[in-house]
Amino acid sequence: MTMVQIPGTLNFLATQRFYPGFNSAACRIVKETFNGRGWDQTIVGDFPYVHRFDLLTKPNGAGYWYVGCTIANSKKDVDDWSDPGKVWVGDYDDSQEQVSNLRALDFRLTKNHGYKRMDGYALITGVQGIFKLVPPAATHDWQLLQLSTTETSDIFSADINQDGQPEYLTIEGFHGPYLRISDHNFKTITKSAADTPFGHAIWGGRLGDRDYFIFGWRSGKQDLELITSDHLATQLIDEQVGPSNVTVYEKDGQTYLLSANREANQVAVYAIDLE
Repeated sequence: MTMVQIPGTLNFLATQRFYPGFNSAACRIVKETFNGRGWDQTIVGDFPYVHRFDLLTKPNGAGYWYVGCTIANSKKDVDDWSDPGKVWVGDYDDSQEQVSNLRALDFRLTKNHGYKRMDGYALITGVQGIFKLVPPAATHDWQLLQLSTTETSDIFSADINQDGQPEYLTIEGFHGPYLRISDHNFKTITKSAADTPFGHAIWGGRLGDRDYFIFGWRSGKQDLELITSDHLATQLIDEQVGPSNVTVYEKDGQTYLLSANREANQVAVYAIDLE
């Protein structure tokens, strides 16, 4: 469900044993270390139901904070949401490949699906809305601030209208059918009709000389789209592919879109040319 690169290396942490139907009581986090030819795996630890996690660099590069968001605390079956998830924090020591000082914040979050690392903080989403998670500093412990009360599945930021401020693209409802673009104060600019069931793949950032969003959904038309304006104008990238995750990268001067087209049973790479 989550892969996090160790800064400055090819190594990464990843979840394992998070199975369909949220069957994830046995979920764990492993570290994959590149040995020059392949990958060596070590087990960091057991993290039941962890859906999203991250490593945040501490000031002056003095190690990493661990953040883990569980989709539930326990589940009897796929539709059981009676025991909401938690937000876990701690310290990650890469030399020891361990998380220490692990504790849950005094907060319960239902159906966590979204997480976005920002500059100095993180955004976390769930049924209760959107929350800003701020790491500890000299004057305060971890802080969790509510930014929106709208049920939100996923979130990404980009300056889609080129006004110098970030806008936010959110998938609303758990795996929801709605899209919303909000300004930097989370005031609504545009909200869609229920046109994109099982919204799942989301990305935002710079392509060429400006920012865009990329979005895909896994039911209905199962399209993959480029969002070009804050009024949700779109350009079709691919259809009937049902993407679950997307990311953008550059290699040898060319920009590419990597998409896990789940419903088409394929991993696809698209060369991006916006001229």
